[in-house]
Amino acid sequence: MLASISRSYFGEQFLRSIGLAVTNDIFIRLRRGNSLKHHKERKKIAIDDSRKLALGRCAVHLLPVSVSVLILAINLRQVFIGIDFESAIRSETINLALLQTAAKLQELLIVASLAAVTFQLLRYELLYGDGLPLGLLAAGFEFTKLSFLWSPETLGTLTDTFTRARSIRRFALLLFLLTAGALATLAGPACAVLLIPTSQDWPAGTQHALLPGTQEQIWPARLLGNKTNTSEICSSTDATKYGICPSGGYYSLWAHYGQIDMNDYELVVPNYAKRLSGNHYYWPLNSAPPISTSTISLGILGSKSSTFIQPKIGVAVVLDRLMQAWWDKLQSERGFVEENVDDRAAVAHVLSAMSTVTCSMAHNLSRSDRIVPFPDTNSPDSSIDRNLSQSLGNDDPSEHVRLSWVPPIDGDDWTSTSAVFQSPWTSDNQSRVAVGCNIQAQWVPTQVLTDGYSFWQGWYPKNISFEQAIPSTGHAVIIDSTAYSKRNAISIDEDWLSILTPTIGKGQPGYRDWAPTTIEGILNSVPLMDGLQDTGDISLVDAWNEDPQRKKLLTSIIGSIFNDGLARIDIENVFDQSGSPSAWTPLNPLSPSTSHRRSKAPSRRAIDDTDDLNKIHLDFSISGFSYRLTLVQKLAMVVLLVHISIATAHIIWLLWKHESSGCWDSIIELLVLAQNSDPAFSALGNTAAGIKSSRSFATRVVIRATKTPGAIEADHLEMVYPAEEATKRDNEMVNLERDPRYPVDSHPEGRRISHPSTWPVRRHHSEASANESLDQQTSYIETDIGTPLIGSTTATSFNCRSSGRVQVGHAYG
Repeated sequence: MLASISRSYFGEQFLRSIGLAVTNDIFIRLRRGNSLKHHKERKKIAIDDSRKLALGRCAVHLLPVSVSVLILAINLRQVFIGIDFESAIRSETINLALLQTAAKLQELLIVASLAAVTFQLLRYELLYGDGLPLGLLAAGFEFTKLSFLWSPETLGTLTDTFTRARSIRRFALLLFLLTAGALATLAGPACAVLLIPTSQDWPAGTQHALLPGTQEQIWPARLLGNKTNTSEICSSTDATKYGICPSGGYYSLWAHYGQIDMNDYELVVPNYAKRLSGNHYYWPLNSAPPISTSTISLGILGSKSSTFIQPKIGVAVVLDRLMQAWWDKLQSERGFVEENVDDRAAVAHVLSAMSTVTCSMAHNLSRSDRIVPFPDTNSPDSSIDRNLSQSLGNDDPSEHVRLSWVPPIDGDDWTSTSAVFQSPWTSDNQSRVAVGCNIQAQWVPTQVLTDGYSFWQGWYPKNISFEQAIPSTGHAVIIDSTAYSKRNAISIDEDWLSILTPTIGKGQPGYRDWAPTTIEGILNSVPLMDGLQDTGDISLVDAWNEDPQRKKLLTSIIGSIFNDGLARIDIENVFDQSGSPSAWTPLNPLSPSTSHRRSKAPSRRAIDDTDDLNKIHLDFSISGFSYRLTLVQKLAMVVLLVHISIATAHIIWLLWKHESSGCWDSIIELLVLAQNSDPAFSALGNTAAGIKSSRSFATRVVIRATKTPGAIEADHLEMVYPAEEATKRDNEMVNLERDPRYPVDSHPEGRRISHPSTWPVRRHHSEASANESLDQQTSYIETDIGTPLIGSTTATSFNCRSSGRVQVGHAYG
């Protein structure tokens, strides 16, 4: 090899592979000076046989693969940043813009990496294979454009692929180009999704605990007032002072209903409130000591019935302890501070109390009348008349409202209990308004969450699921799925109803000399009867029935009081019952299996096994800027993983073959190669002014080594079109047949003509036998005396130039 030949060095190839080839020219100028005579192009090695140089050409993959691995690691680790996204630059906007810029740079690096693989495959087909369709010659520059997928170049390639035998290799190349194009298109969005953090809820751990007591104690099917440990305390007039009693929420309910009027009571909610569970009618419900935990009572009011859902108070107490233990551990072990967290939330899947109240139309009840209509559970639009001679009390006229509990009809499994409401008597003391109501109580699967707007404000239910259509039409705003309820209606004992609504003690809100119960105290304090007068124009009953707001308010009061009492069942078992009930302290609910590791997003599994009913699995989350795995992130990670796989395979392949090339990876180099090649007037006829036919793009082209005039060896590289060379051979055959120097009769076997083989010369797979390698035969025309005319160097009448494969380590001009 000539001493003047320029050799490729590792440093030069490394800089070229990462797009810094300009530095090579700078180094040459510094080494040789600025004299123009030193700037003449020298011969280059087209194919290097060096693992070191192959490794240098793999450098283009190192940075994008390393950055992608780092991005994947951050997202798999689900890093939490905090409420503010700041760095040394204390501007959230600038930091996000910088990450957006970084995502764009990573996209460009990935595209450059894919381009390096594409050029390698294209060069391999041009140098070693049976060539490329003309349409793929510039695929290394065009694959990043989405329009390349349906361009004439691609269509022409498909034509060549499916019309040639043994097209699997060509089809695989085309499939790779389509994959590379898709990756180049998706790399930018994928990098942006994975690199730019989002202000969102971030899973911050889990806790597990067991509720104390048996399942029948925690979720009883029948409520017996005289079978509890607190029945004596909760039967006294001081029961409302203890949060462990069914009437323990009386003070909170009194305060809530005391601030409403008939027209806007559905809108009276806390100032911080947003629409929870698709419903705006709810409020925090606090309890008397020893309970400091608050819950949120969620109400759904309808024209025919109203439904209330409230978490069990005992469960809320346990959840509060779990939350506090989790937050303390998060602060001590992970170094989280409250100022760096936007919101903290927790979610658990437990059974909650749900009560539905359905009331009939108002009925005029005279002094001697005992018949009151109640809703028919089998037909909501009809009613059933019931004789209540034992439940209406005395017949003495009254100026206040009254409410009496009534046992359900025998055989009615859908009603837990009933109640009859009686308004103040008319002015002539002859009648009053009576309304019959049915109450159905159930334990239903719910998702219980903390209030997202104030961490310790209270627990509220969401995504209630139940089997029967209760609540029915118009209440689907809170229904997430139709799962099931564990039982039909809970049966209620009269003793429990008496401790649910005890007589108001002296000095308590709503106390009157006529000794009202807690529910009667609230009913008398609200404007339920305001504006309702018995006049000659309209009766008291008609006035009641014409105003649907009165019925809604009545069902709201009955439902909220009843459901709050139901939610306090078995609450004493979560406390250490030493000393006075107001001084009880919660037990430690933590189980040995407590976990504080990051978890997945809150589970939505339904409670489907009775053995799991007293188990609590609590998922915690904090909000702020963070990385976490969602479906979008997972799809974006697939894009990066596919690129990493392609780049890794390319590196392994180059190091294994240790034959690599850095030629023709720019448009200028490709144009210069075409300029230094023989024109293809036949194969590419009429294409100088443009290409309109997709079949022209199917014309195959290879790169072969040829001899220039006067050269000793084939040291010149050209684009060779097999179709063009075949045409030249045919023309030369015709000219030779007409040459008078070689008559047909001069050879005993007739004229024997052999044509120069011009393509291709190296294959790794079998091809048609007609395409033999130049290194296995000599191109000649055999005369009548057997003297060969060698190619274009000795036969003046034969213009086809011999071509051969590009040699590894050989320099070409």
